[in-house]
Amino acid sequence: MRRRKYKVLLCPFVLVVCVLYYFFSIGDYIYSRSFENEFDYPLNIDIKPVVKDILSGKKPDVKPINYYPYRFLTNSGKCKTIEKLDLFIVVKSAMKNFGHRDAVRQTYGQENVISGRIIKTLFFLGIDGRPKSETQRLIDEEMAKHKDIIQIDFHDNYYNNTIKTMMSFRWLYEHCSTADFYLFTDDDMYISVNNLIDYVNDQATNKIQIDKDSNLRSSANTEENGQLYAGYVFKSGPQRFKSSKWRVTLDEYPWNKWPPYVTAGAYVISNKSMKYLYVGSLFVKHFRFDDIYLGIVAKKVGIGVRHCPQFHFYRKKYSKDGYKDVIASHGFQDHAELVRVWNEQNIIV
Repeated sequence: MRRRKYKVLLCPFVLVVCVLYYFFSIGDYIYSRSFENEFDYPLNIDIKPVVKDILSGKKPDVKPINYYPYRFLTNSGKCKTIEKLDLFIVVKSAMKNFGHRDAVRQTYGQENVISGRIIKTLFFLGIDGRPKSETQRLIDEEMAKHKDIIQIDFHDNYYNNTIKTMMSFRWLYEHCSTADFYLFTDDDMYISVNNLIDYVNDQATNKIQIDKDSNLRSSANTEENGQLYAGYVFKSGPQRFKSSKWRVTLDEYPWNKWPPYVTAGAYVISNKSMKYLYVGSLFVKHFRFDDIYLGIVAKKVGIGVRHCPQFHFYRKKYSKDGYKDVIASHGFQDHAELVRVWNEQNIIV
């Protein structure tokens, strides 16, 4: 009788343990491979010399494994007559976000926002698979009016953000490869272009000073020379929970940590980093989260990510003084608020 009682009590306990084990994917955590000791994301070769060969005009022996088969449905001549750009702003937008795009055009998307600086802005978006939809008709009108949208023929949804990002890189590489720096941002961010320009200028000044101190000013041998990939940096690992929007299986990614990565809301890269990341991506297997994918590519091509506390991943509570040094802050879905904050920070009355 006592044994039977224990069995009756034990069965629900075992059931609860099994459910928790399954729900929290405990086995996936247990059997994850060590990132520090075993990371070898495909292609499982050193792609740095391959990238350098391509950028120097040589034909590599290795074939690309990751070329997205999509077309640009629209184009722009914003870079055709310009030999050099200070900054190119890539705004990743969704089809339905008409108000977001208009708010950007009224604020940091203005191309004459800083006197003496050449700045260009384009919006990048996909399609909804319904070429005669009302949304597409309105976008066609928007493109005809503003001529600042690059539309790409992939289905635009959250899990295709890597496609949107890397197609944006392809357009820059093929059509606008002369900018000193490129800012990638979502369409619901607050951006201070003034603070961004100050930041990249400071990075360039610091680099020259470091090179002076190291007697390397004219050297092009260091891996970091001319490279910048900066924003809000995370160091974390995959979520394995069955219910998580960000669940990643061991088949997708078997390691216990991500490479350090810059969150996708807003980040800045130098000209050289843009080219290294795009060409490198051709030899790095696709991954559905764009910020993590770029972190993987950056590791594979030898670019270090740089944390900049002026990029805010979360919404920074607004105050006039508190935003004086902010480069980017998330969470500006309210268009009137974005315009008001930007005007208060950027227009001298």
